[in-house]
Amino acid sequence: MHDKNGDGHGHGNAEYQWNLFDSESYFQHYYSDPHPDDKLVMRHAVEALKAAEPAGDLDIVDVGTGPNLIPFFCALGRAKRLTAWEYAATNVDWIKRELDTDDMRPQWQTYWAWAREAYGPDWTLPANPIPELREKCTVTQGSVFDLPARTWDAATMFFCAESITERQDEFEAACAAFARSVKPGGTLAAAFLVRSGGYVVADRPFPVLKLSPETIERVFKQHASDVKAELIGIVEREVRSGYSGFIFLTGTAT
Repeated sequence: MHDKNGDGHGHGNAEYQWNLFDSESYFQHYYSDPHPDDKLVMRHAVEALKAAEPAGDLDIVDVGTGPNLIPFFCALGRAKRLTAWEYAATNVDWIKRELDTDDMRPQWQTYWAWAREAYGPDWTLPANPIPELREKCTVTQGSVFDLPARTWDAATMFFCAESITERQDEFEAACAAFARSVKPGGTLAAAFLVRSGGYVVADRPFPVLKLSPETIERVFKQHASDVKAELIGIVEREVRSGYSGFIFLTGTAT
């Protein structure tokens, strides 16, 4: 992600080596062992997208996808088109490789089963989502700060805006760009890390901004209506190294 000017404190986005991000190490640490909190986040995301307007298939973007297929699993039931908007070239290549083979990793089989469960029996979803994802998904290399405005019907964002900077001004700029990328009346669904002091990928440090539901609601109410931020899975110990829970946000773009 590129630099954003502002008066925030802490290390800014441009100070980190995103071009050296080790995608496979990140996947192995954060997604190789499916966790009950992942299932909760997926359920919230699916419920938000199932209720998204307008009715019918949607053009959906996931922002800051990283080495992760979970956003696509959550969106597939509603998507006529999917866009992965991801900055790091290593992550772009990783996503393309994952979608290039029909042989899902065992972990993806678990996550996909959770997505199908969240959609419920009234939705017809394939046993293997990869071929359909490959057909519908475009992987675009781009910064969250450069998202085009009023382009998609719905947008998701899993652990992006708070994990690219330590600066509040950059976080708010990323959230604003995310919210503005959706047409008025479209659905916003996003998950944020809680109680995190940063994370390390293959011995390289990366940032996380500490957040509360109140902070997130304040930021998004400037760009959306019906904003709700809910704490999920908050525990006194870390879920995985780097965080101890999530905040899940929903809203309607204005």
